[in-house]
Amino acid sequence: MAIDTMQGTTRQAPRRPAPRTAPARRPDPRTRPVAAPRHTRPVTTGPRTRSGAPRMPFILLLVGLLGGALVSLLVISTTLAQGSFHITKLQEQNASLAREKQILTNQVAQAENPAVIAQKAEQLGLRRNPHLGFIDLKTGKIVTGKPSGADAAINVPGYNP
Repeated sequence: MAIDTMQGTTRQAPRRPAPRTAPARRPDPRTRPVAAPRHTRPVTTGPRTRSGAPRMPFILLLVGLLGGALVSLLVISTTLAQGSFHITKLQEQNASLAREKQILTNQVAQAENPAVIAQKAEQLGLRRNPHLGFIDLKTGKIVTGKPSGADAAINVPGYNP
């Protein structure tokens, strides 16, 4: 019952239907009631103790495995970083050697120039021979001066200048 304070009257709360419950089961006359087991555990009110294997060795094993994995990861990472530094150093050394090779190749090309060779020979005191002579292999005679076009031609089978 609820009292309405504004009007001073009482009114009744709406009725709710009672919750439905399942009908009680009747025991089947064809089956016998199950007897209680003979060996039942006594009910304890204190904390339950596990009768299985203790957890501590398993936890220590997991912690050890995780620690070992972390140490292995650290060693691998450090080794890879060290290898990376070594590779970088070798690449820089390789680039330096390639530059040095290019410089030396240019120096050799400049030194092979006939004008440079003639200049160095002159510095050493060498002079051109004014009486240049050639040996004619067919006749065995020494030819001096400029050879003629026919004499200067190389007479080798298969050679076409």
